[in-house]
Amino acid sequence: MSDLPDFAAMTKEEIGDWFLNNDTSALVAAAEPATEPMVQVDEHGMQVMRPATFRLPPAMLEWLEQAAGRDREGKSGIVRRALQEYRERHPGHAA
Repeated sequence: MSDLPDFAAMTKEEIGDWFLNNDTSALVAAAEPATEPMVQVDEHGMQVMRPATFRLPPAMLEWLEQAAGRDREGKSGIVRRALQEYRERHPGHAA
């Protein structure tokens, strides 16, 4: 890997410039597979929520939108609580 720079000795700006101006295929080829999933965290180390897309029947979506108007956490909060309740009722059962 002599063609790769010593990233530990570079500034963040130098690393950014290197990625913008160089072929990264040798770096990708040298990478080892991740041993655990990567999770984005905030400045406090807490996992950042990720968006999810799913389909609902129109009547259910209408109900969710009406209920969300009365719920502090909105549609996402209602869906998160429903999924958490489902997980608690069905431990260890992933679809």
